[in-house]
Amino acid sequence: MTSTPTTAAVLTPAARGAIATVSVQGAEAIALTDRFFTGLGKINVAQASVGRILVGHWQAEEEAVGEELVVAKLADDRVEIHCHGGVQASQRILKHLALVGCEIESWQARTTSEHADAIVAEALLELPQAATSQAALHLLDQANGALSREIETIGNLCQQSNFEVAQQKLEQLLALAPFGTHLTRPWSIVIAGPPNVGKSSLLNKIVGYDRAIVLDMPGTTRDVLHATTALDGWPVQFSDTAGIRVSDDTIEQAGIEKARAVLQTADLAIVMHDATDLRPDELDQSLQQLPSALHVVNKIDLAADVRVPDSREMLTTSAVTGHGVPQLITSIIAHLIPHVPNPHEPFPFTDRQVNGLQALHQQVTLRQVDQVRQTLTQLLKA
Repeated sequence: MTSTPTTAAVLTPAARGAIATVSVQGAEAIALTDRFFTGLGKINVAQASVGRILVGHWQAEEEAVGEELVVAKLADDRVEIHCHGGVQASQRILKHLALVGCEIESWQARTTSEHADAIVAEALLELPQAATSQAALHLLDQANGALSREIETIGNLCQQSNFEVAQQKLEQLLALAPFGTHLTRPWSIVIAGPPNVGKSSLLNKIVGYDRAIVLDMPGTTRDVLHATTALDGWPVQFSDTAGIRVSDDTIEQAGIEKARAVLQTADLAIVMHDATDLRPDELDQSLQQLPSALHVVNKIDLAADVRVPDSREMLTTSAVTGHGVPQLITSIIAHLIPHVPNPHEPFPFTDRQVNGLQALHQQVTLRQVDQVRQTLTQLLKA
């Protein structure tokens, strides 16, 4: 029988920081650590009691100079080494441990191996990618088992042949899939419209800094510019596109084609119109062609008496004065997130989970009991 190997993994991000943490776990964790660590007063990790924190030096025999660091004995088979932050110090420790037989693994592999529940492990893997505290709190609920418990409840309902309620619960989970999968992948918002309508100016006003170059000249924006920010605590990425028009300029035309392409994949389109050159027939046509978009009449400060159609999807703004921008942000959030889950409410947050729940919904609908059991196992077990 092959024994479980002793492994080491860096638990802190690969970036500059005050402290980096290396975790050593397995039957040989203490012995391998003591090959390089000498505590003050010549106390090593093997002599320390569990829970003891030791200050000392880490040094290989061939090295003239070692590093002062801190070692914590967390268990008889687990040690944490806290060294200087950044990459070099932690990689040096991993190199030493590897030379004496320790297997090096990623923090992702360590996290997965420590949790039998695949969904909890996925939540812990996704948490560092959360761009806002609000997104992180909802993922933390899933890391604490919210989705796993709901799937177990669905499994129990199927065992009791209560397929109707199980189906309803699955539909509720799948309805929240667009919310969950965007917590670590920002919602995509594309700003589109004709040239010189104020797309770049509006982008700069929303994000709060000059992300896009603004000139009073059509065709200034040639490529798709991206800016990531948070609206009401939710991560979003704006894309400022080239003005869509007929152009003989090869470079500008390439930008226009990119604008059309990115519109196809956006979660929300903001179509802008110029209040100083407003044509009612074009507004009506735009509303009909893109009914799910938000339509914005910009430069309202230059044409205060302009009349716009009475529609929830039609707003007026001034990228110069900020008029209408708060209302636009409110509308953006309402379109992207019509329902925010309550605290501790379950929802899927990875494509694997969404695909599994979709398959489970079909199997429950068709009363395919054996397949339901298999899919439940695949969803929950790492």
